[in-house]
Amino acid sequence: MDENFSPKVRDIITYSKDEALRLGNDFIGTEHLLLGLIKKGNGKAIEILTVFD
Repeated sequence: MDENFSPKVRDIITYSKDEALRLGNDFIGTEHLLLGLIKKGNGKAIEILTVFD
């Protein structure tokens, strides 16, 4: 399934999984995806979020 995603998305999913495990969860929720996006640190989602800073 990973081959269906770009390298950037794979990184975000990996970061999200790491955050879920760090927080003691056995699932990846929206909160973990948001943390993964923030950790990646670039992209359209981050641009949108920084507008609200």
